[in-house]
Amino acid sequence: MAALFSAHAQTETTLYSFTGKTDSQHPGASLIEGGDGNLYGTAVGNLYPDFGAVYKLALPADTFTTLYKFTGATDSATPLNSLSYGSNGYLYGTTYGNLIAGTDGTVYKVSPSAGTLTTLFQFTGGVNGSNPETNLTQDSAGNLYGSTSGAGSGYGTLFELSPTNSITTLVSFTKYTGGNDTSSPIMGSDGNFYGVTTGGGTTGFGTVYKLSAGVLTTLYTFQGTGDGAEPAGPLVEGPDGNFYGVTGDAGSVTAANGGYGTIFKITPGGVLTTLHVFNGTTDGTGPYPIFLASDGNFYGNAFLGGANSKGTIFEITPSGTFTVLYNFGTTGDGTEPQAGLLQASDGNFYGAAYSGGAHAYGTVFEFTPATALAAPVQVTASATAVPLGSSLTLNWKVLNAFSETMQLCNASVSSTGSTSGAGAWSGQQAGTYNSTTKLFSGSATFTPSLPGIYTYGLTCGGVESGVVEVTVGNPLTLQLLTSSVPTASVGAAYSTTISASGGVKPYTFSVITGSLPTGLTLNSSTGVISGTPTQAGIGIVALQVTDSDPVTAATASEILEIVVVQPLVITSASLPADRIGVAYTQTLTASGGTPPYTWTALSSLPAGLSLSSAGVISGTPTVAGTTTFSVLVADSATVASQTANRAFSITVEPLIVSTGTVSLTPGSISVGQTTSAQVTIAVPTGSPAPTGTVQFQSDGVNIGAPVTVSNGTASVTTAAYTATGNYAITADYSGDPNYLALDYPAATLAVSVVPAPAIGITPSSVTVSAGQAATLTATVLNFSSQSITFACVNPPANVSCSFGTLSGAGTATLTIQTATTSALRNEPRVGGGLNATALAFAFPMLLAFGGLFRKRNAWARILPVSLLLLLGLAITACAGGGGSSQQNASPGTDTITVTATANNQTASTEVSLIVK
Repeated sequence: MAALFSAHAQTETTLYSFTGKTDSQHPGASLIEGGDGNLYGTAVGNLYPDFGAVYKLALPADTFTTLYKFTGATDSATPLNSLSYGSNGYLYGTTYGNLIAGTDGTVYKVSPSAGTLTTLFQFTGGVNGSNPETNLTQDSAGNLYGSTSGAGSGYGTLFELSPTNSITTLVSFTKYTGGNDTSSPIMGSDGNFYGVTTGGGTTGFGTVYKLSAGVLTTLYTFQGTGDGAEPAGPLVEGPDGNFYGVTGDAGSVTAANGGYGTIFKITPGGVLTTLHVFNGTTDGTGPYPIFLASDGNFYGNAFLGGANSKGTIFEITPSGTFTVLYNFGTTGDGTEPQAGLLQASDGNFYGAAYSGGAHAYGTVFEFTPATALAAPVQVTASATAVPLGSSLTLNWKVLNAFSETMQLCNASVSSTGSTSGAGAWSGQQAGTYNSTTKLFSGSATFTPSLPGIYTYGLTCGGVESGVVEVTVGNPLTLQLLTSSVPTASVGAAYSTTISASGGVKPYTFSVITGSLPTGLTLNSSTGVISGTPTQAGIGIVALQVTDSDPVTAATASEILEIVVVQPLVITSASLPADRIGVAYTQTLTASGGTPPYTWTALSSLPAGLSLSSAGVISGTPTVAGTTTFSVLVADSATVASQTANRAFSITVEPLIVSTGTVSLTPGSISVGQTTSAQVTIAVPTGSPAPTGTVQFQSDGVNIGAPVTVSNGTASVTTAAYTATGNYAITADYSGDPNYLALDYPAATLAVSVVPAPAIGITPSSVTVSAGQAATLTATVLNFSSQSITFACVNPPANVSCSFGTLSGAGTATLTIQTATTSALRNEPRVGGGLNATALAFAFPMLLAFGGLFRKRNAWARILPVSLLLLLGLAITACAGGGGSSQQNASPGTDTITVTATANNQTASTEVSLIVK
């Protein structure tokens, strides 16, 4: 294995970032340069609804145009491979097919100027093959050669498509001859076709084959023992007559045996030498087909690996000296290049990255080596300005044309107007290969017939071109066309081209007044202002272009303003948490760059949330947990656009589960009564206070309106119940932004018929001696209150009642007290009043005495009083019969009524009292 050298200085510039919209997405094929000096490529799309596209990138202005967008219908879909610039000026390519609809792919051509597509052949499986994955090769007769990955004998085919669109199957691969993603063949310098198959062979690891006079020969079968596996084509013939190629990232082979890919050379006789084995880390993983540049070295991409694990650009000499030139994965560039490089007519390399860029859908990039390289195809004119009617000689040479395929060079002309007067420069150009100088060269002389500015191009191998622009007739007035330039950003690579027209090319550009912003320089030959600005500000400069008219050089100037802004940064620091089911809205912010900004989510947000292009995160989360995701913001600068990304986390909390206890006061009532229902909500310690409302229900029927929760409780008073039974009293909690809505467990309310209040006395009859007391027990029933008042109603004379305190069992003591009987009294008790006979005798006497003494003064006052005293004594004597004056309880039987009263309830009973 060759030594791995450190990278030397270089520049990688993103020329275009795919948006995933009308321009499609994910360019996965190598670029080619057409005879007009523009770059052409294909984008894969996303299978549906984006079926892929053919695009153009005009140099040196880097203007992007979508030439054709596949529809997935009769034009098929999924162009996986690079294009080929045909001898008639059309772009030729293949589609893999519509994976959704199940079609098998096509061969097509596209007009570079009009963008119209023509389907030349549609694969349907069977003997003609299906699903081509590689590019096409054209021979001198205009036949196209390619391969399919399927059908034929089941392992793919090699086919030839004639200019009349008739197809011939040259080879149907078998398990042991290779197949399953074969590459398009190239025609070697010996006139035979050479190519590789990704699979097949005796090991199943792929082969190198030769096709000579229709006979297929397997030159080499990969063993996976240091030589790698699964080669990718096409091959490249070097100046030594050997073929160079790569093997890919093969999971079935260990790293030491080439599992991360290899670079090899193989002789026409089948002797293979492994030049480099990728280690999968510092040098990359999974190389794509290499390009033989004008300096005699090979250049290519690795899909992954490198310092940032996003792929590399590398260089390797024919002897195996390997150098990593660039590591993908820096801010704003592309990642995962799934295509090889192309060296264009300016000597720089161009390629496509499958992912990354401002929108993460891939990029077209330019790679400028530290040491400028010559263009591989060089076309020069005897004069860049010729009078009308004068002859013009074009001389050309190709520095890397060692195979017959690369020596097939076709002329073309392009112009802003008609090309009909450009002269006899068209079709295949005859050339001569010099084995000493290793150059393939030629020339052509012709006379343009109409004035104009013509771009004469020569395209070799269908992929690389050289161009020269010639002004025929009087040159147009020299003009500096650029009047404004894009905004630049501090710390971001910047490149913009100052355009001019008219006069005589080549032009010379210069700054005549003012100065460019620090970090930017002007290329006097190309008019490109490039570099990396180091500070924000505005640079105002006067630029001048000077043409090459040999008599009197013309000049034109323009004052330009170059604005340099601060780097684009995301200023949002963090995002607040949310809860399941609660609407969420947060707006991300950024500063610097060129507003307005476009935001893209690079990974998934919490379920239910999404990020808009304006930077608004919104939605209603549906799953609890913490989600970390990355976002990308891109500014709106058209050149030197900036991007920034940052990871954020959003925590979605689950709704808190509370518990609730329903209580009733009282829990048992009678028909016609009400009760008070209350719910007490308990929450985990440290939780916020619950809010919301509670709807109380009785057997599913709402009790009034919802009640607001306050301090964790809510209560309601029911209406009076009109029927007996057990009622389930529930509390349905509405929940709030923090709490889950719940139905709390029910409490049971018992409603019964109201029983009549009653009082009972035990015993119901009692016998006592006069002056003695009797103790009885009073028991109350069915009273709603314990605040009961007891009383004896109209007890007999000299009998009193007293009551003890009511116990919880509903009982109280009743004491009946009788007065003491006197020993002086023997007569039966008649009553407590005066003797009737005495009253009848005494009363007339009082009247008589009163009338007798009415008119006397002193006696009128004294005598009536004296008489009244005498009368009182007489009454007393009659009533008492002598002895003690106390009245005693009489022996005998009396009935006493006892009452119990509480609120509006009352009950009574009778007690029989016998006094001895």
